[in-house]
Amino acid sequence: MQTSPLKTLIAAVSLMAATHAHAEPQMATGQAMAWQCAPCHGVNGQEFSEAMPPLAGMPVKQFMDAMLAYREGTRPAVIMDRVARGFTDEELNAMAQWFAKQPIKPWEQTTLQESLSAQQAGAQAAGEKQ
Repeated sequence: MQTSPLKTLIAAVSLMAATHAHAEPQMATGQAMAWQCAPCHGVNGQEFSEAMPPLAGMPVKQFMDAMLAYREGTRPAVIMDRVARGFTDEELNAMAQWFAKQPIKPWEQTTLQESLSAQQAGAQAAGEKQ
């Protein structure tokens, strides 16, 4: 019994689609997810103001404790409770690890090139086109 090339092609495409559908989605990097914090907390978490604390250099435990408290509703928040609910524990930890490694530097002292590089790295990590 001989199978037609069309049936073979359909079977192969179906198998590839089924395999792709079951592939585990990859989590974005901590840097890519942390880019979402930039509008309020500055490039690389380096905002220094009374209203927005810097995230750069923050110890992992402090970041995790704060974000989990926001998410659980045990820490008062205007918006951070909703932000924290958008991330899994694994994602929060990835961001915490990334922020802990960032140098503490006021954003006013960040060069344009540093800012553009951070923006490009975040976009690349998130899979956006340049």
